[in-house]
Amino acid sequence: MTGQVSIKRRHLAGIVMGNVLEFYDFTVFGFFALQISRNFFPTDDPFSGLLLALATFGVGFLGRPVGAHYIGRYGDRVGRKPAMLLSFSLMGGALLVIALTPPHHMIGVAGAVIVVIARLVQGFAIGGEVGPTTAMLIEAAPRGRKGMYGGWQIASQGMAILLAGGVGLTISSQLPPADVDAWGWRVALLLGAALLPLGFWLRRTLPETLPEDVAAADHQPAQSASFSFISLGIVLILSGTVVNYTLQYLTTYAITTLALDPVTAFASTSVVGGCLMLFGLAGGFLSDFTGRKPMVILPRILLLVLAYPVFSNLVAAPSEQGLLIGAAMLAALYALSTAAANVSVAEGLPRAQRSRLYALIYSIAVAVFGGTTQFIIAALIKWTGNPVAPAWCMVAASIAAIAVAFAMRETVGERRRFREPKAVAEGAGA
Repeated sequence: MTGQVSIKRRHLAGIVMGNVLEFYDFTVFGFFALQISRNFFPTDDPFSGLLLALATFGVGFLGRPVGAHYIGRYGDRVGRKPAMLLSFSLMGGALLVIALTPPHHMIGVAGAVIVVIARLVQGFAIGGEVGPTTAMLIEAAPRGRKGMYGGWQIASQGMAILLAGGVGLTISSQLPPADVDAWGWRVALLLGAALLPLGFWLRRTLPETLPEDVAAADHQPAQSASFSFISLGIVLILSGTVVNYTLQYLTTYAITTLALDPVTAFASTSVVGGCLMLFGLAGGFLSDFTGRKPMVILPRILLLVLAYPVFSNLVAAPSEQGLLIGAAMLAALYALSTAAANVSVAEGLPRAQRSRLYALIYSIAVAVFGGTTQFIIAALIKWTGNPVAPAWCMVAASIAAIAVAFAMRETVGERRRFREPKAVAEGAGA
């Protein structure tokens, strides 16, 4: 098999649905951090229990770079499709383990240990998921549509957040708080598990986008992306990660800091997910016409300007309307920028190593701050007494993204991204 492989709409649905289910499984843990802390990390200080739960949420990110290397390399040597099936299966198994683990009052500290191990497996799985799926989306895209197809990566994450937020909203509004703590959060996990067979079947029908001759090149000496390109890519993805997990923390932030009700908190999550889905696709689509660089820089400038006023307003006058509008504004700007950023990094990598290298770039960035952002925000609020701390994280991340984006050298259609040596650029795939 050589050359371009086109995919049908149902194939695209298979890639996206699998990604949605994997990210749903991973993120729903964070949305129910309060309930999970009470089940597995009971303490006299509820805030300390929350920090322990958020630390466990962060543990999942430690396995990401390992999964990125092994599953990502598997995707370069054997194919994108088998790598995606492997990561999907591991994620599903770990999800069931977490959902069915007895609480602390039944098995003591063993419950917390089991959950931590399952989170490591989830991190390993999702670390290997991002590389093959992004590579397949880019490689299967028609000419001039790589941005739009690549935008499905962030859009599928938005769909996962929207789904998780909708489930959380339904559970929190229909069940008494005691039932949500006792077993409602498990229902949220098991609903995702119920869809695993569908996602697995959809992925089994996918074509392979890695030509045999390109896969064979993985066994031979080949020029890889430069260290400077990889470093810039890590910073660019890292900056988006900080904003992403700050937005995901809004559910817990609304309850613990703003003292809003759980229904409002989960509604904000649904708003964030919907904006990531819609504006992720829009950002990828627009980047095919304007170039990747403008779509990274302009939304991030607006995000830099608006982050502090949004959080200051929320703290001064907490309200459902203010939370939902603020969440929508910040999420839309983040999604517009991140879609273009992700595609830029993936396009600049050699096709024979794209699955592994993109997975590593993404996973290292997410492992550094994805697993620690929410913990850092919670700790900053407690230690400084300033509830506007999430804005500081968004501002710092936006400054980093803008600085890296100005180092980019690109015109849509060119293979060079950032300031790559000519030889490396010529080695980049479709």
